[in-house]
Amino acid sequence: MPDARIARAAEWTLPGLLVSLALALGGSVTPVAAQDWRDFRTARQPGDLEALEIELMYAGGRLDVSASETHLLYDARLRYDAERSLPHREWRRAGGTGHLRLTTSSSPEDRRDADDATRFGDPELELEDLPRDADAAGRLDLSLNSSVPTDLRLGIGAGRARLDLGGAHLTALELMTGASDVEVGFARENRAAMELLSIKSGATAFMAENLGNARFRRLEFYGVVGDVVLDFSGSWRSSAEAEIRMGLGELLMRVPAHIGVRVRRSGLASLSAANFEKVGDYWLSPNWETARVRLEVTLVAGLGSVIVEHG
Repeated sequence: MPDARIARAAEWTLPGLLVSLALALGGSVTPVAAQDWRDFRTARQPGDLEALEIELMYAGGRLDVSASETHLLYDARLRYDAERSLPHREWRRAGGTGHLRLTTSSSPEDRRDADDATRFGDPELELEDLPRDADAAGRLDLSLNSSVPTDLRLGIGAGRARLDLGGAHLTALELMTGASDVEVGFARENRAAMELLSIKSGATAFMAENLGNARFRRLEFYGVVGDVVLDFSGSWRSSAEAEIRMGLGELLMRVPAHIGVRVRRSGLASLSAANFEKVGDYWLSPNWETARVRLEVTLVAGLGSVIVEHG
């Protein structure tokens, strides 16, 4: 039976993305004069756990996620302004799998309501439902155990995020970003194959590097507006497919020369792919027929430009 997340993602349409743009840019935040900075930490020993699922919702500030050889199962350190937000942690175990849920609410008095409204398991959750606090100056550092298979789901409302996931042991990655500047990198090979790498991006500057090291079988990227760079460098082990939907903005795709690429495009955005041959509805790289490893791309782009660099 198909993964429920894949089914939900497939329901996205270009008009829906453009509607989400207005929601992602709308609203205002009223700053508060007082500040009450506090520190919060949650960590756990692996014990006999065989796998980990992490669900993290961060309203705003600086977020850094990295993999390490730590003896801890996970280690999260939060610096927050208690006048603006409160952290909330949930932990449970089901068989050999541990489940961590960590949220920060931008409305402390409504924390319970905010938590109930922002669960990844809710099929109605979209970009506009993310908690966001554009003026927040706190930070959250999350360290992952690189030896434990981990299913990671991140929701980032506003701010800056750096995900240094090289050497991680990710079995799935789901990322939702609001009005954020986001960098995702796989400097080293992921220790597990990912069935799905899912990214939904609002009004943002987004860069992903060395995606070939992520070992994804399917990539789904849905962007509302912004400048996006998807770099597919890395140690490819097998062929993969990608579905990329852009509402408004510029998309740059960098693919190594030894990877065969086939792009099927729809929408109004221009497409530039030097040395590609157009065959029917497809644009083919010169080595599409002979390449051992291939990337097949379905591209839906509303307004803007798409550049494919192959080499």
